[in-house]
Amino acid sequence: MKSTRHAGVSFFNGQIQIAEVEHGKKLTVTALGERATSIDFADVNGTLSQAHPSVSTFAGELAGLLKQEKIEAEFISFALPTEPVFINVIPVDATLEGPELASHLQWELEQFEPRIPAKDCIISAQPLPGGDAETRNVFVVSVHRGTVGFLKKAASGLKSRLKFIDVDHFSSEKSLRFNYPELKEKPVMLIGLRQGRIDASLVLGGEARDYRGYVTPGPQEVKAATGHYLESMKEQGNGTPAKVILHGIDATYGIISLIQQEIGIETLPLDAVRKLSPSKALREAYGSESSRFAAAVGLALRAPA
Repeated sequence: MKSTRHAGVSFFNGQIQIAEVEHGKKLTVTALGERATSIDFADVNGTLSQAHPSVSTFAGELAGLLKQEKIEAEFISFALPTEPVFINVIPVDATLEGPELASHLQWELEQFEPRIPAKDCIISAQPLPGGDAETRNVFVVSVHRGTVGFLKKAASGLKSRLKFIDVDHFSSEKSLRFNYPELKEKPVMLIGLRQGRIDASLVLGGEARDYRGYVTPGPQEVKAATGHYLESMKEQGNGTPAKVILHGIDATYGIISLIQQEIGIETLPLDAVRKLSPSKALREAYGSESSRFAAAVGLALRAPA
């Protein structure tokens, strides 16, 4: 079988992260790298489009990073930060399906984000396990069409073909599932840390069962938010997670220690290359800090076919 290479790109705190994974007889990480970017995707507020004046600048930054890391992947994908993306778990009438469900979710979105018409957004919905005869929970993700258009335009001049546009926290779930197969049947709290915010989800049986976002100006707020999410998991009958795993730029050992002391559960950074046979050079350069590449690696792990 001919091998292919897939590159994943994520954005944290003014930096672009990139990972390349070779899909052959086994999955192998072949490159990791990062550089500064002039575009803050966490603060775009629906302003980006294919015609945005910064698209050529960003395209140049991206091409420069690919050249810097000697990446010639056949496919490339992007993971957006959660700030410009609408993410929520919404209870809906259990009888709603198809166009009726889509119409209702558009209405719900406009209640939460009245300044952005639902027609200007790409909406994805996934029913969550559980519910009853009357209601069920639906996991809803919405991204502005202009942001997607901006990324498509920036990628159009690359040799790599654009495959996926995802959200970084959910791409990191893919890294978690692949690199920690021993946790597949155990409840895991996945925490994404970035400047001033955390994303929290429960991952069980290889899929996300819940999601919450919290504003966290400092370490004490991170600690409190993690404790709050743990309590909400217990209230929903999900019990105590086997582990808490962190990813992101701010997943420092100081934060890890603070969270572990607060909730009494083993807490560790996500090793995004744990099962990907990194070279000695990659392991030495990024092994202890690979959690910030979790989203990029998770994208690159997705089968490009």
